[in-house]
Amino acid sequence: MNRWKKIAELRWKALDELLSAANHNHRTPRTQDEDGALLVNHWQRGVPVFDEPVVTPTLLFFVALAAVGFTLALVRFFSPLGPFSGMNDAYAWGIWKTFNVMTLTALGSGPLAVGMAAWVFNRKKLHVVMRTALVSGFLFYATGLVALGFDVGRAWNFYNILLPWRWNLESAMFEISFCMPVYCAIFLFFENLPLVLERFYYTGTPERKAFLSMCAPVLRRIYPFMITGAYVLPLMHQSSLGGLLLLAGNKINPLWQTPCLPFLYLLAAGLCGLGFVTFLLLIASLRYSRPLDLGVLGELGNLLSVMCVIFLGVRFIDIIWRGQLHAAFAFDKMSLFFLSETTMILIPAIALRSKIVRETPRSLLRMTILACLGGLFFRFIPTTIAFMPARHARYFPAVPELLMTAGYIALGITAFGLAVKYFAILPGEIKDWNYMFRLVRQRREAAQPKGETQWPASLSTQ
Repeated sequence: MNRWKKIAELRWKALDELLSAANHNHRTPRTQDEDGALLVNHWQRGVPVFDEPVVTPTLLFFVALAAVGFTLALVRFFSPLGPFSGMNDAYAWGIWKTFNVMTLTALGSGPLAVGMAAWVFNRKKLHVVMRTALVSGFLFYATGLVALGFDVGRAWNFYNILLPWRWNLESAMFEISFCMPVYCAIFLFFENLPLVLERFYYTGTPERKAFLSMCAPVLRRIYPFMITGAYVLPLMHQSSLGGLLLLAGNKINPLWQTPCLPFLYLLAAGLCGLGFVTFLLLIASLRYSRPLDLGVLGELGNLLSVMCVIFLGVRFIDIIWRGQLHAAFAFDKMSLFFLSETTMILIPAIALRSKIVRETPRSLLRMTILACLGGLFFRFIPTTIAFMPARHARYFPAVPELLMTAGYIALGITAFGLAVKYFAILPGEIKDWNYMFRLVRQRREAAQPKGETQWPASLSTQ
């Protein structure tokens, strides 16, 4: 225990030194906490979106779409599956599982991909975008788990996961159904806790500040252990999603059915996670007129390129080893799907080796879209398109299935749009954070320094 405590202390000391070197900012004494330093993870500092109306036409559109999907989900919960799904005896898994769980969770792997790069491989620049990755990942997983609660036929039987004597320890499905809720409800929730407590802290009363200040040391002590769990669990269930498909045997086309599928699914998750966080930062910067840190974006683009190269390398080595290279270039239906997904990953793998492309926002945006689509195609195709359980069996999602899926996605978009306006999620510079903190305090005290402008340019969204 002493050894782990020492390691934790060294980690925090290193992070404090990183903060000092990067920002030239010392920690304020407890009696003069002018910038909220007692509670805030300064290496993950973000700034909320100010001067932007909370309710917008875009937000209302996604709220309406989410309401439609949620209403259908409620009706489905109290009715049979038949009227709501195109599933049949051959295709017992519809788009709710193959897309919502098997595919979209790859986009929610930003906390795993960016976190491992920042913490394990010491890519210090990426700490400033961790909050964006953490919030997006939490929303993907949370909405996915909500969807599962309505999608499964007998959701009320889920309580069995809490009864160890009923566990099937040889089941890949058990590992997934255990790891995903625990990862989201405990580890991802804990990683997102600082930005919530931070808001309560710098807008709270002195009594609330004192209470949160007492909580801060406890959170800091357990933080390293929670970080460990936050990487171990997604590594397990992301690979198990691929392992689950191994049970289908020769029902999946040989171009995708491989013993390497768990490893490839994990690599695809890292690829999609990096790509989506980059995409989200670029879109948020465009939508809210945020400043772009080309150094951080270039680092993300570089890592995305490396992940694309590694993924393609493992993919082709596996195909050659299994003697399926001729099938990959047969130019039949399955071959064209394979070549399409490969091309979408190959283009950013090559293009992002150029520093000019990585640091040109428009080019970087295009490459991240291609990489994410390629990764999503790889995760989706073997579950549905390349899955052939019977000779004449067919499956196409019903309209309610599609509307419910769109509703779940809209729910995540709505939640993120609200979160960035209420919490410090998007990256912010030191001066912006300090300025924002002063303004909050001054508003609470109904005082404004004479001659000081209301908002700095980097916080303006007009």
